[in-house]
Amino acid sequence: MATESPRLATTEMRRTAAATRRVRGFFAVLLVLMLWAQAADSIPGASLPPLPLGVILGGLLLFVNFVDPTRNPGVTEKVAQHRLLIELSLDAAIVFSAIWLVGLNPASSLWVMLAFPMIQAVLRLNAKQMGGFFVAITGVYVVGEWWAASRYQDLTLEVGALAQQVGVLLVVGLAAANHRHLSSIASTIFKNSSMTERQQERRRSPGDGFAVVYVDVAVEGDLPLGVAPEVLREVIGRRITGCVRAEDQVLTSDADAFAVLLEGLHELMDATVVAERVLKRLDGPVAVSGTTVDIDTRVGVAFSSNRVGDPDHLIEAAGKEVHAARRRGDDRLVIHDPGEELQSAV
Repeated sequence: MATESPRLATTEMRRTAAATRRVRGFFAVLLVLMLWAQAADSIPGASLPPLPLGVILGGLLLFVNFVDPTRNPGVTEKVAQHRLLIELSLDAAIVFSAIWLVGLNPASSLWVMLAFPMIQAVLRLNAKQMGGFFVAITGVYVVGEWWAASRYQDLTLEVGALAQQVGVLLVVGLAAANHRHLSSIASTIFKNSSMTERQQERRRSPGDGFAVVYVDVAVEGDLPLGVAPEVLREVIGRRITGCVRAEDQVLTSDADAFAVLLEGLHELMDATVVAERVLKRLDGPVAVSGTTVDIDTRVGVAFSSNRVGDPDHLIEAAGKEVHAARRRGDDRLVIHDPGEELQSAV
C-alpha cells in the first residue's frame, strides 16, 4: 500500500519563523545592553561581570536562530513543530539565566526580558498553547524569586512588587496577542509612506539565491464566447507583472502557465512572498472583453540558494509540484522539496 508522504512545513509557519528570527536578533542586542547597565556585584555574595555574561547569552540567543529549520524548503511540518518547542525552551532558558545569574538584585530591571519569550509564543503558538506558555513562564519566575529570597539573606521577597511585575508581563503578552502580526506593525511604523513596496525590494542588498514562481491558470467551465485565449493570457500576464519587480522576468508559453524568474534572493521566504502576492492578485474572476472569466490558479515555488544553476530545472520542479497539487485537489500554493527526484511536470 502506498504511504502518504509527510506534510511539508506550511507557508504560515515559515513566515512566523522569519518574524521570530528578527525579534530574537533585536532582543539579543537589548539583553547585552541591559546586562551592561547592571552593577558588577548584582549577585548577593558573589561578583560576576555582567557584560561578558551578556555577550555570551546574547550570542547564545542568536545561535538559536540556527536551530530554526524552516529555511530548508524540504523540512516537514512535524520536524518544524518539534524544533519550535526547542526554540521556545532555549529562549526562555537564556532569559531566566540572565535574570537569575545577574538580576537577583531587587533593583534589577531584567525581569522585563521575560516579555521576549512571551512575544515569541504569541507569534508562533495558537491561543490555547499561548495561555499555557504564559502561565508556565510567570509560574517559573515566581518560584525562582521565592527560591532566591529563601537562599540569600540579602534578598527579601516583595510580594507587591512581584505581583506588579507579573501583572505587567501578562498585560504585555495579552496586548501582543491582540496585535499578532508584530512584524507588520513594526514595518508600518518605520517605513516611508512615499516608498512603494517595489522600491523597498530594489533597495535591499541582493542575495545569492534565485527562484521560480510557476503560475498555472485553468478556466473554470467553458471560455465565454468572444474571449480569445491569447487575450485572457495577456490580461493575466499583466496582473502577474504588476506583482513583481521591474527586473524580474515573466515568461509564458502556449499553455495557460507562466513562470516568474526571481534573482538576488536571500531565502525561500522572499520567493514565497511573491508567490502569495500573485495568488492573491489572481483570486477571483478576471474581467476580459467586457465579461468575466472564472479561473482557478495554482502556484508553485522552487528555490535555489546558489545563483549558479539552470532555471529550467527550477521551472520543471515548480511545474511538477503544481500539476501534482491540481491532480490531488489540495493546496493552491506548493513548494518544491529539493530532496525529491526531479520528474517531468507533463
